[in-house]
Amino acid sequence: MKVASIRIPVLLALLVLGMSGMVQSQTQRADITQDRAAQYYLGSKDELLIPVNIWGFVMKPGQYLVPNNTDLISLLSFAGGPTENAKLNNVRIIRTDSRLGSRIYKVDVKMYVETGDERLIPPMKPGDTVIVKGSTYHWISRVFEFVTRLAVFAQIYYFIVLGESYSKK
Repeated sequence: MKVASIRIPVLLALLVLGMSGMVQSQTQRADITQDRAAQYYLGSKDELLIPVNIWGFVMKPGQYLVPNNTDLISLLSFAGGPTENAKLNNVRIIRTDSRLGSRIYKVDVKMYVETGDERLIPPMKPGDTVIVKGSTYHWISRVFEFVTRLAVFAQIYYFIVLGESYSKK
């Protein structure tokens, strides 16, 4: 009887713990309007620096102060390069302009790597946010990982039920 009373809470706890790796939260920052001059910084070697963000499938995501003439490839390099699960044919740049609002630019970095065409790679602007998404293979492997965890929980549940039926005999 004791096994039956703790079975459901234990399984729920295992399920929540197993799924906690699958759920990630993000908080969104309020839109901040800054003076254009406040978006530039002076570096130690008297070079003009701009703040840019890089998120997603790069080795070291975060905010970087980079030289004013930095392009997307250089920013990816500052961030340690893309991970093996990065989807390079759909890198997005979110750019906020006080006159135009927010705009999203799609860049095919994979095409640049294949052709060397520098026109495909835009320069960074102050406050840009670069998002490198994950490949389809990555997301499929995450689904299989989730299904595998679910199967383990189902197997544990089955063994608990099987144990109860043997204990009643």
